[in-house]
Amino acid sequence: MNKQFDKVALLAGCCLVSIACSSANNPASTGASTGGSSGNSSVGGGAGLHGTGGTAPGTTGGSTSPSTNGTGGTSNGGQGGTAAQGGSSGGSSATGGAATGGTSASGTTTGGAVSTGGNGLGGAGTGGAATGGTSPAGTGGAATGGAAAGGAATGGAMSNPVTPTMVSSSDYRFTLTACSNVVMDVNPQVGARVTSLTIGGKNVIVNYNCASYDPNSTCNNSGSTFWTSPQSAWSPTWPPIAEIDGNNYPATVTGNHLVATGAANATLGASVTKDFSADVGTCWITLLYTIKATKAISAAPWEITRVPRGGLSFFPAGTTMTPGPLAANTTTTTTTSPSMVWFDDSSQSATSPSGAKLIADGTGGWLAYALGGDLFIKKFTDVPPASFAPGEGDVEIYPGTGYLELEVQGVYTSLGTGVGLPWTVQWRVVPIPSSVTVAPGSASLITFAQQQVAL
Repeated sequence: MNKQFDKVALLAGCCLVSIACSSANNPASTGASTGGSSGNSSVGGGAGLHGTGGTAPGTTGGSTSPSTNGTGGTSNGGQGGTAAQGGSSGGSSATGGAATGGTSASGTTTGGAVSTGGNGLGGAGTGGAATGGTSPAGTGGAATGGAAAGGAATGGAMSNPVTPTMVSSSDYRFTLTACSNVVMDVNPQVGARVTSLTIGGKNVIVNYNCASYDPNSTCNNSGSTFWTSPQSAWSPTWPPIAEIDGNNYPATVTGNHLVATGAANATLGASVTKDFSADVGTCWITLLYTIKATKAISAAPWEITRVPRGGLSFFPAGTTMTPGPLAANTTTTTTTSPSMVWFDDSSQSATSPSGAKLIADGTGGWLAYALGGDLFIKKFTDVPPASFAPGEGDVEIYPGTGYLELEVQGVYTSLGTGVGLPWTVQWRVVPIPSSVTVAPGSASLITFAQQQVAL
C-alpha cells in the first residue's frame, strides 16, 4: 500500500483485506520463482536470476520413483490389466508400471500402457503396477496404479478439473461443490481480478463490487489483483498501472482454463496474462501469471489478495523478517521446525498511514490465513533472499483500513524484449476441524496447515 494512496483512502473511506500493498517506500517483491523438484509436471516459475524456473508451481515434490512391472491377468480373449494412472496431484512424476498383457485363447493381449504418476503438487507418488484380474471373458481387472500410493495417500486425489462458467461478460465462475462448496469469481473487465472467493457462502476475500474501475477509489482495495515488482519501476506514487491492475483483459475459456490477456503499458514495458484453473479432485485453485516484456526490463511477479481483518496469518520463518507496523501483534515461535511467524489481527489494531508493512523471507513456499473457522492457503515457490526484488520479500502483509493484504512475490528477473516470465500461485480454502486450536503458536494448526499444503 502506497503512502500517497493511504492518504486518499483515509479521506475517502475504506475497503478490503489481502496481500500486497503498493508503496513508493515498498517496491515490489521478487519475480518468478524457481519451480519445485524435477518430478512435477505443473507449470513452474519463470526464468529467474539463476536461469530457467523449475517445473513446479509450488512446494517441492517428492523424488521420482518408478514402480515395478506387474503381470497382466490371463483371460479367455480379454485384455490384460492396464496400469492405472497415478494421482494427478502427486508431487514428482512417478512412472507407472508397464503391465504385461496376459495370454488368452484368442492371442496375446496388449500389455497395460505405461502410466504417468501424479503431475500436481505434493508428495511423490509411485504409479502402481498391479496384476490384472482373471476373467473368463472381457477385460482383465484394471490395476490400481498410483491412486493408492501416488494418489490420495501421498500425492493428493485424482485430477478432476472444473470447467469455468460464464455468468455474465463481467463474471466467470469456478464452482468446487465437492470442496466444501468453494466458489471463485473472476471479472475480466477489471483486470481479470478475482472479485469473490467463498466457502459455504462465507467470504474469504473482500469482495470487489465497484460499479466501474477506479484505481483511486477505496473500493479498489478489494478482491485479488496482480502487479509487477518493484513499484518504483512503474510509478513512485499511487495509483497502479491501469493496464495491469484494472483495465479490460479480453478472456476466453480454453478447455478447463479461463485465460485473460491484458494490454501492454509502454512505460512499464510489459503486459500480463492470467490463466485460471481449478480442480475439484485436489481442491486446489491455480493462478498462472505471465509477465511479457515489450522492452528490456527487470521485474518480479507480485500477487495482492485482500482479505477481511480479524484473522490469524502465519508462515514458516526464513532468515529475515521486518514486522514494521505489525510488530505489536507479531510473534515468532521456535518450538517447531521450521520456526513460524504469526500475525494475530484479532484486535485489528495495526495501522500503517505511511504505507509500511511486514516484509519477510518465508520458507517452504506458503502463507496461511485463518478466519471464521476456515483456512485460506497460498502456495508458491520459495524464493531465496538473494533473488528478492530490491527492498522486498517473498511474503508481505499490509494492514489497510478494513482489509488486510496478503502478498507473495517471485524471483526478480531480467527480461529481454518479447520474453515471458510465468509464475504460479495456488490457493486452497478448507474448513478447520474443531480439534484444531486457532491461536498463535498452535501446534495443531501448524500440523493441519502443513497437511493441507502437502496435498
